[in-house]
Amino acid sequence: MLGQNSKKIPIAILIGGGSKLPAILKAAKNPKSKFYISLVVSHKKESTGIELALKNKIPGFYFNLVDWRKRFNQSDKLARKNYMKYLGWFISQKQYAPKLLVFAGWDLVVDDNFLQFFKANFGNGYAVVNLHPALLPAKGEKDEINLPDGTKSPIIKGEQEKVLQTVIAKKLTYFGPTIHFLTPDFDTGEVISREFIKVDSRDTIKSLRKKLMPVEDKILVASINLVISNYL
Repeated sequence: MLGQNSKKIPIAILIGGGSKLPAILKAAKNPKSKFYISLVVSHKKESTGIELALKNKIPGFYFNLVDWRKRFNQSDKLARKNYMKYLGWFISQKQYAPKLLVFAGWDLVVDDNFLQFFKANFGNGYAVVNLHPALLPAKGEKDEINLPDGTKSPIIKGEQEKVLQTVIAKKLTYFGPTIHFLTPDFDTGEVISREFIKVDSRDTIKSLRKKLMPVEDKILVASINLVISNYL
């Protein structure tokens, strides 16, 4: 196994529940894959993704901010700062040494205390990419997204549920996921890939999610390979 991995790029996956991990794991197991997964981390107290990682003999760990705060009896601000520092330090250790971090459902905002461990000369200065469940502005776009039918979409930030609620509330004609380089600013960074998905007038949050999930899997894996090919 080690000999096979030695020619591939190690990546770390940061997850919440872990719904994106199966697609990445499947891609990593492909003999022609450019990468292997050296570590999986979740900030939740429970995650099927961690169970899946361990089942596949991949190191998997929980780092829960609430537990951290209680354990060290620190103020919210100090606890978050120290949590971020320790999390970044832990992931960057030699036994994992990821050359790329992939945020795939990790909905806890990170800051420079974390990102300083993963500085790079590409993207927005960090070897970190993020999956966002909404369309983010590509180069040349500012406060709105140009949709395929000529209409526009506002920039929607936040978690998936909020995104889908906004798509329906604003009666948008298209929505879709974005893969982008991560920065200390929430849901910003250079866009690597995004895909437009048509919204039907009868769509619900449930049906939008059903459309969204497989597209997220597809462009996330493609973006990982693209970044590795172009920069690593």
